[in-house]
Amino acid sequence: MVPIVTQPVPLLSRLRWRRRWRQSPVLFQLAADVVTLAAATLLYLWVRFVSGWFDSVAVPTGWEVGSIVGVLTSYWLFLFWLSGLYRDWYSRPPVEELGVVLRTVLIGIAILVVLVLGDSGEFYRSNFRAVAALYAGVLVFGVGAGRVVARAFQRYLRHNGIIRIPTLVVGNAHGVERLFAELQRMPHWGYHPVGIVAVDAQMVHGFPAPVVGTTRELSQLLRRYLPEEVLLAFHPPEPDELWRVVGVLSGTGVGIKILPELYHAAMGQARIQRLYGTRLLEVNPELLRPWQAFVKRAVDVVISLFVLVGGAPFWLLIALAILVDSGPPILFVQERVGKNGRLFRLYKFRTMLPEGDPDRTWTQSQDSRVTRVGRWLRKMHLDEVPQFWNVLKGEMSIVGPRPERPYYVELFTQMVPEYPRRHCVKPGITGWWQVCFRAEWNNPTVEGVRQRVAMDFYYIENQSLALDLEIMLRTVWVMLTGKGA
Repeated sequence: MVPIVTQPVPLLSRLRWRRRWRQSPVLFQLAADVVTLAAATLLYLWVRFVSGWFDSVAVPTGWEVGSIVGVLTSYWLFLFWLSGLYRDWYSRPPVEELGVVLRTVLIGIAILVVLVLGDSGEFYRSNFRAVAALYAGVLVFGVGAGRVVARAFQRYLRHNGIIRIPTLVVGNAHGVERLFAELQRMPHWGYHPVGIVAVDAQMVHGFPAPVVGTTRELSQLLRRYLPEEVLLAFHPPEPDELWRVVGVLSGTGVGIKILPELYHAAMGQARIQRLYGTRLLEVNPELLRPWQAFVKRAVDVVISLFVLVGGAPFWLLIALAILVDSGPPILFVQERVGKNGRLFRLYKFRTMLPEGDPDRTWTQSQDSRVTRVGRWLRKMHLDEVPQFWNVLKGEMSIVGPRPERPYYVELFTQMVPEYPRRHCVKPGITGWWQVCFRAEWNNPTVEGVRQRVAMDFYYIENQSLALDLEIMLRTVWVMLTGKGA
């Protein structure tokens, strides 16, 4: 069976953070923004209060200037983060990045204008248009120039080998040959292949990097070489092998890139993003912008608190009914596989008699172990309510693929190699599969697992706040009608 990859995650994360302090595009850009935002704000304050271009009631003192610069710089950094400007911008065209900067600055200026108009005297209100336009222009020009300089400087460092991205190349002979030809065309990306992971143990050597093992040893090779990126090169395409490798990489935090020849093999099972300045395609790019992820988490917390606290009397009645019907325990606690392959303890109201091995036994629709109260709870999906505690702890989200038991994750990965990709997002209390449920999908067979995986991948590839809202509304309907999974 293909193992669940959990151990490389902390190792790779620690190494990645150490390297980012000296070579990450994100930190380069953050440093440039801090300098340019502070400088732009200082320039604006000088023009506004010292230059004589505008009437001034009072000129800020040194302490006040420092406070204003600090607060406004923090404000803009927060907005830039929400807009996704601190992701790996190196893969975006400069014009696209500057467009995001312009849009974010205009939104931020609009917020400041509203605050000023709502809490200022007539003096400031009479000048707000010119002042707002001045500040926006200074910010856009300063931040844009800083980002262009930071981008050019890092490109220079990568091109000259000062910054290197440790990389494993995975593929067959012809694919690896084509990939190395592509790498020679783009030294500015800074890829440094530390080894080749071959499909066939008899793969001929003679490439610019040594053959260090086979795809069956990929988990061990990740621990040994700790790459930041894995480049997949299969020519001709080998879809099963491709998804077996992607499954092992899922949850490790390692970036995955493929050659365009593999697009059709991956299409429909991965959101693929074109990388600026190269033919390589990125598999599994980040799906939600930071502001969307922020809102999703906030919604999770608010709804979970409302359900757990607001419905407490009803949950106590359910607990009492379980005790009267079948005795203790009230809660069923089980280990499940969460985001990035991490294990956590999932909570449910107990609906079955404690018989057999719950970690390996597959529950059937007419399972004889289900209690009288349990049958009603399962029909109304109220047995899932304690999982809102998992949501509050950050182990789950309200919407996402359902978490599975470790035994079945390994079994299903053997059946469907791409199965572990479900773990690139937090598991959910409800999901697309639950609201589109069909009885024939609820079987631990290859066809049943493929259908469930297809539904989960649809959610992952189309994840958005609007889709989450639709799923939650449809879940309420499923609960009221007693249908669904």
